[in-house]
Amino acid sequence: MSDDWDHPESGSKARPQRIVQAINKKLASVGIYGEHRTGDANRTLDWNNPDHRQKVRDKFAKNAGETAQSQEAILPAFGPRGRGQNARDDCGNPHPFLCTSCANTVEFGRTCSQSVCARCGVAWVRDAAIKKAAKVKRVRTEKYKRSPDDVNQYEHHGVINAPLSWYYDLAAAGLDMEEAQEVTREIVKDVLDELRLQGVLLRHSYRGADPDGSISSEHVNDLGAWKERLNSDRDWYGDVRDELAWKPHYHCIVVGDKMKTRPEENEDVGLSEHVEAETGWVIHRIEDDDGVSLEDDGAMCRALMYSLSHADIHVHDGGNNQSQVWEVGAFKGDRVRSSSALASRPHDLEWADAHVRAHSNRILGLRSGSTDCGASIPAVDDPDELAEKVVDELAQQMFDEIWPQHERGDVQTDRVLEQISAGNLRVSTSSNTGGGYDVTVTDADGNRLDDNAGTLPDLATDPFRYPEASGELRTVLRNDDDRDDQDDCGDECELDHDHDDQHSDEPAQCDGELVPLEEARARGLFDDTDWLASATFAADAIAANEQYPDDLRTFGEPPGKAVGAG
Repeated sequence: MSDDWDHPESGSKARPQRIVQAINKKLASVGIYGEHRTGDANRTLDWNNPDHRQKVRDKFAKNAGETAQSQEAILPAFGPRGRGQNARDDCGNPHPFLCTSCANTVEFGRTCSQSVCARCGVAWVRDAAIKKAAKVKRVRTEKYKRSPDDVNQYEHHGVINAPLSWYYDLAAAGLDMEEAQEVTREIVKDVLDELRLQGVLLRHSYRGADPDGSISSEHVNDLGAWKERLNSDRDWYGDVRDELAWKPHYHCIVVGDKMKTRPEENEDVGLSEHVEAETGWVIHRIEDDDGVSLEDDGAMCRALMYSLSHADIHVHDGGNNQSQVWEVGAFKGDRVRSSSALASRPHDLEWADAHVRAHSNRILGLRSGSTDCGASIPAVDDPDELAEKVVDELAQQMFDEIWPQHERGDVQTDRVLEQISAGNLRVSTSSNTGGGYDVTVTDADGNRLDDNAGTLPDLATDPFRYPEASGELRTVLRNDDDRDDQDDCGDECELDHDHDDQHSDEPAQCDGELVPLEEARARGLFDDTDWLASATFAADAIAANEQYPDDLRTFGEPPGKAVGAG
């Protein structure tokens, strides 16, 4: 490894003695001196003993007085006061979005994305994961650019925790829980400084508890347990909190050329072992049997999302709740958020957004919507002509059932396209010998609606009601060339079997962007006659604009394309 590079410094230069000195110096700053601090007896306090944990908590509570309970953190999605409430009364209410290209209209449930909201807390985890993963990815890129050619930058997942005696000492010095947590975080940041690591730091106050009050094994995969709690609609106090044990520890998702924990070739004792023997503090790098911690950016993103799912939320009286998640620097004077070079770029957020959405259901139990439109667009040049062909094709009985007050020539084409876009009518096209195309019209279940028609299902009068079975927001309009007689016609066949874009088996999909209705209004889309004339689903957009009030509350802007909490 190159020895002449000076920015950023190499993690190989970390020294355990400096970490031990930082810990003892911090204790001295609150009035506790000596290698063994308050005595050997308190060095034997055991995290697995519920009586020992309670002894320390009681001391903190005595120091804090009436504010003791408010100082204990809760987890995301348990309500502002731990009773499973939504943060706002309108969380989950339908909010209209429309595409700035085709005018496709979609509803997403209103999502406040507050960490404590029972409904939207999981969306906060997703959005925080997008932002923080994008930042870590950028940090790795920028650190690599500034490293010598023979030095790589890796992503590491570490866990750092203090012994129970550390918290006893702080309580004995008169600190309350909140003050002790801040002192502890400062030490953790000192550790990361010494290791020359940058990225994201998170505090977890709890681990799963066994029936006897001991702490569940730290090596058990508890992904499913945290996901269930995150989506449980259960109360925090008197329920979920009772199945957890207090054991604060810090996860870090960080970047560096190495996270030095094991002995070097010329060392008998590694950094982690040395620090633990001197202070009881544990510095652990999570890694596989091959010594790999986070194999790539994707693994980093997933680890960060999982860690955020049960990161602490500090609840303050009167609001202003605060997540216990921080961006941390690698060395003194060079903090992550202080450098514009380390700010996330749009493509970092786009990557993180796509990766988080791809894995949020497995890790968080969350299915996100997307601001990508993706609506199926009729593959015809003239939608009005398509509507007229649909009306001509319908059997009289079917026509009368859909538009009982109209004659065939009186139905506006927008009304026909509305039934198509709502999924009540499905249309496929096929080319004919005259150079045009013919249409086949079916209901949502695929039953033909010409003279050999079946029965039309109940029609949706609300333009926002889409068939649940289809799983799509828009009906699929296909161009299916009927060329059965042309198959396998041999070398003498003079017909062109190539399918051009106009007659593709797959419908064209809109690549536009979904924006909240209030934003579409602010952009002046409904005053733009050219846009209204060209947008395929303008009738739906106009209906939504008329349906919703002028003072529609603003929908919070997502960090990427992920939107909603389904």
